[in-house]
Amino acid sequence: MNDLNPKAGCAEPSVALHQVVILMYPGAYAVDAIQLVETLGLLNARAAKTDKNKVIHTAQIYSLSHQALNTFETAPAPGEYASSTTPSHHRAIDTLIILDGLPGSITQLPPDALGWLRTTTPHVSRVVALGAGVFWLAAAGLLDQRRVTTHSALESALASRFPQLRVEPQQGLQVDGHFYTTSERINASDMMMLLLRNESSHAADPRPRALAPTEAIACTSLLHALGKTHSVAGRICTWWLTRIADELSMDLSASALNMSERNFRRHFKQETGYPPSLFLLLLRLELARQALLESDLPVDKIARRTGLLDGQQLARVFRKYLGASPLEYRRKMNQSWTPICHHDYARLFDARRPPQWLVQLQTRRTHSVMGASSTA
Repeated sequence: MNDLNPKAGCAEPSVALHQVVILMYPGAYAVDAIQLVETLGLLNARAAKTDKNKVIHTAQIYSLSHQALNTFETAPAPGEYASSTTPSHHRAIDTLIILDGLPGSITQLPPDALGWLRTTTPHVSRVVALGAGVFWLAAAGLLDQRRVTTHSALESALASRFPQLRVEPQQGLQVDGHFYTTSERINASDMMMLLLRNESSHAADPRPRALAPTEAIACTSLLHALGKTHSVAGRICTWWLTRIADELSMDLSASALNMSERNFRRHFKQETGYPPSLFLLLLRLELARQALLESDLPVDKIARRTGLLDGQQLARVFRKYLGASPLEYRRKMNQSWTPICHHDYARLFDARRPPQWLVQLQTRRTHSVMGASSTA
């Protein structure tokens, strides 16, 4: 009889409570903790609007001595879910995140904190070390023979101090088992969005999930350095955007920042993981891609406006990094096509919409141009 009733056997939506613990220490970047908590709040707000199985996240900030500093309750009020009769799944800690920090903060690590990590991490689904945070896990002996990454400036120190680790250079994100390590090329809130992507569809399954390599590439599209007003990458990208149609050599770019070309190239690579010449090419490509969708200008004119010489040059770059010619891209994107992008491009862009860091740079460029005009 139940088979004849479409409502029979339909369980009410369940609510899975997942706890995220963020570990701080002297010298850790507190701004990353704020970003993580804000991201969880946005995810909870989105979950509250769905009738499907919900995953609600609570965040706690701990010191590495296991003494709670503050607790941020990012879940909505319990009364909003009081009507659910389906048992909820609860775990003490679902995701443990060790924040990035200053290099000097990881030289001497307290034994009691390392002992707490050894005791706690086997019972956590995912353990994330942002940047320099990997040194805590390494010192606790939790990463022996595992593949890891860290800040490009700290790779040599990590490999020398912990030779039993398999340090992978120039990786935005490295996943080995339930350990996630990152370089400076991934932002803390992007890391959280990646870990929690589509988690609501797995609310009834408490097992940790593996991360697909394509997701690891996609999550590195927002570069930490570009959001910093005084970083070399942020300053030169703002300058590039005001002159994108011009011939922009690396020597001229370095002069604009009052730097030698050698120092400019070194600092830019350290901040972004990209050589500046390649980054400029990909930036031109992204601006051309936007123009293709936002206007009906011919390919030759778009190429000249974005500094890519002519239509043939633009077509070569498009085929290499987006797998289609400019006109094919324009036509297919109107049909909800998903391009398969070269990994260098995919770390920065998704070939659909401009990332937030680029929008912020374009806004900064507009303000600087307006300011210069009013002064004149």
